[in-house]
Amino acid sequence: MSLPTINGVGRLTEEPELRYTAAGSPVARLRLAFNSRKKDQSGQWVDDAVLYLDGSAFGPVAENIASTLQRGMEVVVSGRLKTNSWEDKQGQRQQRTELLVDSIGPSLRSATAQVEKAGGQGSGRQEFQRARQAQGAASAEDPWAPPAPGQSQAGGWDEAPPF
Repeated sequence: MSLPTINGVGRLTEEPELRYTAAGSPVARLRLAFNSRKKDQSGQWVDDAVLYLDGSAFGPVAENIASTLQRGMEVVVSGRLKTNSWEDKQGQRQQRTELLVDSIGPSLRSATAQVEKAGGQGSGRQEFQRARQAQGAASAEDPWAPPAPGQSQAGGWDEAPPF
């Protein structure tokens, strides 16, 4: 059975904390607040219930969170809810639900962001061109294939559709 998924807009209540496991894997811890708002009798918007969740992210996502997000930012987040159980020092059974973050980014509702591809792999177009170079010339079976880099259109395809 899979864990329940949550998608929402929340706000970071603390600075994300980046740590590393003994094996060197990055782990980011963050605290999120999800607020609901409603109109009162006078028609004014007022804050209603608030849900606070601790979140965790692993691997490259954790490093991206730590280098990008800050306390107070509104974020769009997607993840899975998981409940952890343990016994405290008095032998009492404790539980806490946390969000295992799959994807997160700044909300553009009231802010702007400059997006960069992480990892230095280049843009998707550059990756496509590298893959085409590795394949060689365009396939004769694929009339829609663009010409391989360095190949003229006449050698790979022309402007007329193949029908």
